[in-house]
Amino acid sequence: MKKALAALLLCAVAASLASAQQVPFLSELFSRYEEFNKLYNAKRSAGANLSAVEPLRKRGEEAFKRGNLPAIIELIGESSALLQGKPWDEKQRFIASLMLETDRVVIEPNQELQVSLTRIFPVNIDKAYRAPPTVTFEIAAEPSGKSDTKRAIQPLVVAERLPVAITSSNAARRLLLADGAYWVVARVEAAGQAVVELRRPLYAISNFSDSIAQMSKTLAAIKNSSDRRVLTVAPLVATPEFQLQRLAPLNKSRSEVEINPVQELDRIEGALSALAKGQDPFAGERGELERAYEASDGQLVPYRLYVPKSYDGEGAKPLVAMLHGVLGDERYYFSGLFDPALVKGEAERRGWILAAVNGRGRFSGYGGQAVDDTFEVVRCVTRDYRIDASRIYLTGHSMGGYGTWLIASAKPELFAAIAPVSGGVPLKGGALDALLKKLKDLPTMIVHGARDGIAPPQFSREMAAAAKKAGLSVDYLEVPEGDHLSVVAGSFPAIMDFFDKHTKAK
Repeated sequence: MKKALAALLLCAVAASLASAQQVPFLSELFSRYEEFNKLYNAKRSAGANLSAVEPLRKRGEEAFKRGNLPAIIELIGESSALLQGKPWDEKQRFIASLMLETDRVVIEPNQELQVSLTRIFPVNIDKAYRAPPTVTFEIAAEPSGKSDTKRAIQPLVVAERLPVAITSSNAARRLLLADGAYWVVARVEAAGQAVVELRRPLYAISNFSDSIAQMSKTLAAIKNSSDRRVLTVAPLVATPEFQLQRLAPLNKSRSEVEINPVQELDRIEGALSALAKGQDPFAGERGELERAYEASDGQLVPYRLYVPKSYDGEGAKPLVAMLHGVLGDERYYFSGLFDPALVKGEAERRGWILAAVNGRGRFSGYGGQAVDDTFEVVRCVTRDYRIDASRIYLTGHSMGGYGTWLIASAKPELFAAIAPVSGGVPLKGGALDALLKKLKDLPTMIVHGARDGIAPPQFSREMAAAAKKAGLSVDYLEVPEGDHLSVVAGSFPAIMDFFDKHTKAK
């Protein structure tokens, strides 16, 4: 038995998925799972019998442990078809296997656009169609009003009726488009019959490079300014600087994040304009917010906040720091992987601020710089908002569940209580004893889903037993219907209730 090494499980999964931060099909996986999750929750709310999905869920867990993302995407397709009452035959499998990709998000005049129809997992096309499927790639304008109707129905053909290849069908065309929003469209046909139409956004911005260059100059001027008013708000420049850094390559590459570059340019320009005048561009913002800070190594690190609409800066508010799991980032807790309305609703109902940490990447394991990242986020939030220092809490899911133990033990005096979810025993032997000794006075709630097939509940049961033996005050919650993902939303209100009972002595 080596369950004391359970923390290594997710690291092994991560290693099998990727040797770097870029993971093939990851954005597609998240997008499709979020759509499935909406459908599943709607069916459950309507009282539908969902037992037929259970075997598919278990197969998905096994695929995750093998690091097989294409298999997970296939299972999401099968599960969605099941919930929609569609047959899961070779035709449906073929449609689910297709993904449209472009080599960039922004197109400038006379740039070449490359498009691809990628097959995520193999399908026997001969069983699905009498004639081999073909794909036509087009550029269609996105209508913004009645005046655009004529332009919208005259698509520009990139390539016509290419055979759908085993792995990827590719085409390219140099484009000269009027500024505006467009769709890259892949129309798949077989024997003259429409099979499926896929779309991906494209933005024509003729002055994109010039705009990036001009804002970069404004950014440099703000950072080098000696004006006292500007110096006062200078720490806030990291957010538009990060956003500009992310936006700049989109005329040459794709983005992991769904971005409207037109809106993003306007947002960044507005923030820089305010900062150049010594004004805080974010002071009145509420809801889910993107922020960034500059780390000691010069890296611009994003984080995400939820600031309730009721926040007025008059009274100090509790803060909950949240750590994502493997494959996740700072958007994790607010994404459709879980139940963003529930998570945000808890913050609104209580008037608390939530801060979701990047953790310096998807596979950090919350060691090294990832520990510093958590403390930097707390520092930034307490700088920008009125936070009750006696009511700062920490929770995390999966890899973030393990990380909750590690980070809390690095600075236990910072937190009033912690709640690791779907984690386990982070260390073994004397190292575990030393960790628990540091946390002896920190109230802890350990949460796990009883149906978790990725990190079995036994992992948390063992950690709860070890923590109680070491003298910690531990509440253990095992959610009967919770699996590795659904347990997050299923337990979030209970975790917030637990935090609400604990205030750190001043």
